[in-house]
Amino acid sequence: MILVVDDDNDVRAMIKRALQELGYPVLEASDGPSALAVFSEQKTSLVILDYMMPGMDGAEVARQMTALQGDVPIIFSTGHGALRALRSAAGEDVSILEKPFALSELSALIEEKLSQRRAGLSV
Repeated sequence: MILVVDDDNDVRAMIKRALQELGYPVLEASDGPSALAVFSEQKTSLVILDYMMPGMDGAEVARQMTALQGDVPIIFSTGHGALRALRSAAGEDVSILEKPFALSELSALIEEKLSQRRAGLSV
């Protein structure tokens, strides 16, 4: 199950549609608090998380998700203008999907993160 978190309804719907076309089951949330509620109630394999959201930004949501389930892969999605702030808040080694992005980019990054997680679980 992939959780998509974005405060922009259109962006969230587009990502959800793309993931469903790729065959992934999808959960969604429109803000940090609702994302944390869904995350704590549902088994989640991966999170696609908008960085720039009102109230609770993506870095804070990611910190809380990691505290709940440390091995969940998180892919941040953000516009070009927020890249520096995201790297400053979340670190240099975070996975970032820069908006706008191609379906092939989304698919490749998801497969990479899920493969890494499977490799880590099988060791």
